[in-house]
Amino acid sequence: MTTIEIQKWLKENIINIKNTFHDTSDLIIRNIKVGFKGSVEINLVYLDGIIDLDHIQEYVVKPLLEEFKTVGFKESLIDQIIERIIDSADVKTTTQYKELTDAITQGSTVLLINGYQIGIIIPSPKWAERSIEESIGERSVRGPQIGLTEKMKTNINLIRSSLKTPDFCVETFEIGTTSPTSVSILYIEDIVDKGILKEVKKRIKSLAIKYVLSERVLEDVLEGKPRSFFSRVRHSERIDGVVSSLFEARVAIIVDGYPFAIIAPALFIDFIQAPDEYHISPGRFTNRIMRLVAFILGVYLPGVYVAIANFHKEDLPNKISKAIISKDELLPTFWEIFILLFLIKMLIDVSFRLPKSAVILVSLIGTIVIGQTAVTAKLIHPVSLIIIGITTLSSFIVANRGLIGADATLRPIFLIIANFFGFNGLIIATTILIIYMASLKSVGVPYLSPFIPFKMKELKDTFYRGDLQKLTKSKHSYIEDND
Repeated sequence: MTTIEIQKWLKENIINIKNTFHDTSDLIIRNIKVGFKGSVEINLVYLDGIIDLDHIQEYVVKPLLEEFKTVGFKESLIDQIIERIIDSADVKTTTQYKELTDAITQGSTVLLINGYQIGIIIPSPKWAERSIEESIGERSVRGPQIGLTEKMKTNINLIRSSLKTPDFCVETFEIGTTSPTSVSILYIEDIVDKGILKEVKKRIKSLAIKYVLSERVLEDVLEGKPRSFFSRVRHSERIDGVVSSLFEARVAIIVDGYPFAIIAPALFIDFIQAPDEYHISPGRFTNRIMRLVAFILGVYLPGVYVAIANFHKEDLPNKISKAIISKDELLPTFWEIFILLFLIKMLIDVSFRLPKSAVILVSLIGTIVIGQTAVTAKLIHPVSLIIIGITTLSSFIVANRGLIGADATLRPIFLIIANFFGFNGLIIATTILIIYMASLKSVGVPYLSPFIPFKMKELKDTFYRGDLQKLTKSKHSYIEDND
């Protein structure tokens, strides 16, 4: 309940503040009794994680707890506290409730005294600075560069620095019986989709484990059953990425100790978008289409090449057929592609696990063995190397977007189908894949939404980035089926 003026009685003010902040778990209320025999009751109110606790302890709490006299001075109790007790350089008073809640949101500590319709505001913000590391997994040319850290309070601090509103809610609880880990659910009260929020809370609170080994355990429970190679939750280590998702009526989950936010729901269309698209003008119509094409190439290109080699070699002009299809090579086309894919996967895995000083040597060996030597010895056709090169580059484009699992799983499946059944098999497999994707849901929301089921109003930010002014004013809604 929001009131125009501060109430006289402390209990009423505290109830109003709790309601305004929707009982967010990082709202701290410190009760202090001062004066002769504790005759004066004072409450300190602040948001945990965004204020300088040392400053408040040293210059506010400590002086208040020292015995002070209320006789011998003509000024009121409020004036005594402001002028004689609190040592902070900047102190303000207000009778307006809205000014009080705005001060709390901005990182101030508020003092409320029972029997007085005046609030004392002590600015004490301690926002995290840019000295934290930049986002590595979601780099962008423009826009905020700061990334999340392993400390949950710091992450909430960073998000609150961009979301200065009392409607931003944080619900924190612990998971794990042996070694409890703090988990926070973040959302904007007036914007969040209530059905999604309810389903997220239900799934997370159903988790009964001894300890949180990885945030993956939360992703599994959020994705639900049946398991799928398509990710149905999304990661973000960028502050603007999390804030944008919250404004889109989604829910973010932060696990203490992990530098990522888990965002739900996550739809297929979300995985071909990038945060820097909202900070630059070029590419608003082409970047997402390019990523979608890259995903399709990564999945289908090896299979299409094998299908042509096995079933449609005679349909090509003789000159083209001789140029692109294996003839004198030792290995059949299917095994060329299969072995190359396996070797590339080995190189990628080794590159991430070896010391940085050895990566160049591994790359050099891989280039010599896979490229020059294999072609010279006529083990592998040069076009096969080109196909695998394009496939690998296409996979890298969608790797950090969350489609790497689907890409790596579907590619060998379509390769094997193409080897035995050609294009007919690929068409049937693609039809089954679309039906399967349409059956998936992310916390109750259809995975292919807003295309299947079709929702015209949500198309404004799908394959192209819509007008930013319209996007910021629009209200997102989701078709849900939580039964």
